[in-house]
Amino acid sequence: MYWQGHPFKNITLCRADVEWLLAINDDEHKPVDLYGADLRKVDLHSLLLEGAILSGIYLERADLSGAHLERANLNGAHLEGSDLSGVFLTSATNVRDILLGNEQTGFVSLAGVYWSDADLTIVDWTQLNILGDAQQAKQRYTSKGEMKDSMTQLEEYRTAVRANRQLAVALQEQGLNEEAAFFAYRAQRLQRVVLRRQRKVGLYLFSLFLDLLAGYGYRLGRSLIAYLIIIIGFMGIYLLNAHFVIPHLRWDEALVLSLSSFHGRGFFSQNIALGDTYARLAVAEAVVGLLIEVSLIATFTQRFFGK
Repeated sequence: MYWQGHPFKNITLCRADVEWLLAINDDEHKPVDLYGADLRKVDLHSLLLEGAILSGIYLERADLSGAHLERANLNGAHLEGSDLSGVFLTSATNVRDILLGNEQTGFVSLAGVYWSDADLTIVDWTQLNILGDAQQAKQRYTSKGEMKDSMTQLEEYRTAVRANRQLAVALQEQGLNEEAAFFAYRAQRLQRVVLRRQRKVGLYLFSLFLDLLAGYGYRLGRSLIAYLIIIIGFMGIYLLNAHFVIPHLRWDEALVLSLSSFHGRGFFSQNIALGDTYARLAVAEAVVGLLIEVSLIATFTQRFFGK
């Protein structure tokens, strides 16, 4: 059975309506037409919507978790705030111009999506300031107004980490490197929250350090800022020390000493002995420089080679 002219456009439907339409559709070559239908906040989890016409459909805050959307046409579908966790897609699933979220309605949840080879290059990923999975994790109360316990929030943050990482991998595989980097960075920051909630203080502080230092390899400008802070900071210390001891360094000499010390190749004039304050400061800067360089190498290796 098949209807022409999009009979359910702007018509409010419920799950029972959709199930009935799926049940009476006896022609697999003529898919169920739900173009423009209003299914906001409807529970549609695990429904077999393969090949369905879902163009322009209103699915804001709907539960589509585990639904089969193989070969479905989602062109221009409104998915703001919807739950797409665990849905099944294929290369034949049309996701062109889908709307994934906004500040008013919320953002789509994507944990465990089976992306298969769906074309993600036709989606505007800049809509997503945050995934709905992370948005939910950050809320202290459930949809029923109940306070979440610590284990619930921990699991939600883990889910948010997984959702961001899975999306980043899927985008990377299709050459969307900048978009992938955005969600990979989000995953790292959410993982730091997980470490804090697990009370893994050492790992949490190290993660925070890597974020401040280089944004886990995704914020390269921070590395330059950290480098300049250390170089200029120790340069100032050398100049301050020069007021009290001999030799008295000029600013350019202090800069050269700071640069060479940071990279572990400090050298001194004949007037500076190994026991002098200059030498001790240079050793301290060399240790700081070594720690930063090792951290940067590890961070960028993970960032660019995934190792």
